[in-house]
Amino acid sequence: MTTKKSRFGEKFFKNFWRELERDGLGLTALVLLIVLFLFIFIGQFFVPSDIGTMSSILNANLPPLTNGHILGTTDSGADFILTLIASAKNSIIIGFGVATLISVISIVFGMMIGYFGGWVDWIAMRVIDFWLIMPLIMVLAIIFATAKGVSIWSLIMILSVISWPANVRLVRTLTLSEVNRDYVEAAKISGTPWYKILFSGILPNISSTIISDYALTLAGSIGIETGLTFLGFGLKQGTSSLGSMLMVLNGSASTIYVRWWLWVPVTLILIILTFGFVVLGQVARRAMDQRQALN
Repeated sequence: MTTKKSRFGEKFFKNFWRELERDGLGLTALVLLIVLFLFIFIGQFFVPSDIGTMSSILNANLPPLTNGHILGTTDSGADFILTLIASAKNSIIIGFGVATLISVISIVFGMMIGYFGGWVDWIAMRVIDFWLIMPLIMVLAIIFATAKGVSIWSLIMILSVISWPANVRLVRTLTLSEVNRDYVEAAKISGTPWYKILFSGILPNISSTIISDYALTLAGSIGIETGLTFLGFGLKQGTSSLGSMLMVLNGSASTIYVRWWLWVPVTLILIILTFGFVVLGQVARRAMDQRQALN
């Protein structure tokens, strides 16, 4: 078993790097993400633990290159770059947390629904159809308005519980396309347990689409958190995020032109994260497709 895992990893990463060499856009995305993650990782050592609740009227809203602050300070008096680092870290944690939890839910339940079919599939699809037609934005707004802000981990749970149906339906559809294939029928006849058929047989054959979907969910989760926090919902006050940093744009239209340093860096990070994850997800999908074609 160890040898097989090693070979799988070697084949996948070999194909991944081969795809990157052919795809200049993918290579650019990888470089940008590496630079951004290094910036966040190294910068964490200089971020005060109380940066989200810091309050200094004398140092508030300083322009760039004032008192040693390269990009000035926020309206609370905290260094803008250090706040940006803390905010990007929190938004990335939320993105990965939501995408991972949704992927686990979709893989487990989506594959089981598609494999067993029948009344299990009928009930599950009715629940999913009902969930998808619900005004989820309004539901989220009510939840956050009632809670008056939540913690990072609570937000991950809420977004995951709200956003799982589309991903489950995708995995269910992928599983349905595999359950009638010869290798699945042969495994059933030989008495292989259903969970082994699902996770050892079907899952590797649909993994390329799941990887691509994970990347899209990751980018989308960061966008949802940013949008909710920007509108005044989402994270509780005092928790830094990219959305909370963009709330400065609610002040006045002149901010966009006069105080550009307050939103341009945040926007660039959002663009890099979205662009990078989506593009690398497509590269990983092609690499996985190549591995499957060779098997």
